Order: sequence, then structure tokens, then C-alpha cells
Amino acid sequence: MSTFVVSTEIDGQRRHIELEHDGTAVHESHRVELYPTNDPGIWEWMDNGTSVPVHILSDGIETVTVTIRGYSYTTKVLSGRNNELMEILSASPAQKNRVTKVAAPMPGLLKQVIVQEGASVRKGETLFILEAMKMENSIKTPVTGIVRNVTPHEGSAIEKGVLLCVVEPTA
Repeated sequence: MSTFVVSTEIDGQRRHIELEHDGTAVHESHRVELYPTNDPGIWEWMDNGTSVPVHILSDGIETVTVTIRGYSYTTKVLSGRNNELMEILSASPAQKNRVTKVAAPMPGLLKQVIVQEGASVRKGETLFILEAMKMENSIKTPVTGIVRNVTPHEGSAIEKGVLLCVVEPTA
């Protein structure tokens, strides 16, 4: 049986859910129940006996956007083995000194540019607000550092993958 790891950052904390091939999932040692619905891309999550709709949109490669209770989270889905290898690589000294490119995870309207060139940011801070499908999505910094190359302007139409800024890590 294959195990997949779904990982994202929420409020600056790294979160992982192990997803089995049969669709069952485990999050921080407790079972997460997700059930498909008749609507494509919509799942039902049972949270303490309450049904919560979950919208799941995939790019078909490894990136998945999950929307729960109006909040969108961009996640990566990797096989268990690939996730272990990525953890090893991300802990290397060379990785910690690399600049991080922050790109638009989806097409939309750039509602707000919160950060300015040269600003110091902490991991998990919101840099931009992107409106897509009538929902506002926070684009957060994945690392602590100094912001460089802020390219878009508020009110700009943004395509998926467009470079929003670069963050140079700080110690």
C-alpha cells in the first residue's frame, strides 16, 4: 500500500497528513474522515460529528489547494519516500542560504500588497492577498528573511506561477 504525505504551513507551523491509498488519513495521531460528494472537487470532512464541506483543487502534478471554512491552503502531495527525501534536502545548510521565490499559486486579482521591498518578514507572515474565485487567499512567506524584487502592483491580474517577490533568508 502506498502512503502519501500532504504537507502545508498554517499560521507558520508545518502540518502533515498521511493519506493512505484507500483514502483514509491520519493527522497528528488521530483519524481524519473525508468522504467524496456528488459534486466534483467537493469533499465532506467530519469534524467532531459536524459535516464541513472541503473544496479540493489539484494542478495535476503535486500542488493541491484545499479550501475549508473559507480559508485556502496550498499543499504539496508527495509519496512517503519522496517526502522523506525532501525533508533531508530542506535541512541542508545550502538550502538554508538559498533565496526563496514566492509565486502566485493560482490566477487571480492581486487585492493587496502588504509587504514592501527591503522589509524583514518572519516565516508565515502574509505578503499578499490574492482574490480568486471570489475568495481572498493569503500568500505567506515560507521563510524568515528580507523581501526583494516585489514585482506586481495592487489591482493587477496575476497568472499562476507569476513571481510575486523573492525572500532572502536571514539567520
